[in-house]
Amino acid sequence: MNSVILADNSASCDIADLFVMLKNSTEQLLEQFASSHEIEMSSNTYLSDSITKQTLSEKMALVNNDHFICFWFGHGKKDSFMMDGADVVTTTENYYVFTNAVIYTFSCFNGNDLADAVITNNGKVFVGYAGYAHCPYGIDDVTCNIAMSFVTSFLSGKSISNAVEDLRTSYEDAIFNDELEPFQRSRFQENRDGIVLKGNGALTINDLLVA
Repeated sequence: MNSVILADNSASCDIADLFVMLKNSTEQLLEQFASSHEIEMSSNTYLSDSITKQTLSEKMALVNNDHFICFWFGHGKKDSFMMDGADVVTTTENYYVFTNAVIYTFSCFNGNDLADAVITNNGKVFVGYAGYAHCPYGIDDVTCNIAMSFVTSFLSGKSISNAVEDLRTSYEDAIFNDELEPFQRSRFQENRDGIVLKGNGALTINDLLVA
């Protein structure tokens, strides 16, 4: 099985540390999954200095003939995913290279037009946010743990829909956590309310392994 991670670690990115933390945690979970299930997994991580809109197509051509898992950690708009301040995936140019992809994002607004374009062009699943993907200042570890709850659940064998419910539950645990500041909890509530699932919510990791 193949996986692809796009993560903005550029100096121009104001929350690059969080995106790198998400990348590292995802890599660890994928490695643990591959090891425990004794399967081969081709993991491809692309940071800001290795991906542009122009080079993305050739990278995706290496994996998109079969189902693969893809993670986007960076800034976003309704019609594009960004790295180093530049559009990398857009609704008008290269959305089609994500054929066969199960995409999980921590990026603002990508659950709108961009998600629709990907799914319309044979992307399998898009999980992300219709609004802001907030990361309250000073608690990157909490934000990362919440975001990774989806990945952990999906890799455990749960369906996409159930993994999304686990993600919502993780946000709710933070929303009602008295140890967090009120503004932090309100940001997490906005995240929870903005979660988007488009595509085949019944899909499981086992479906990808036997495809």
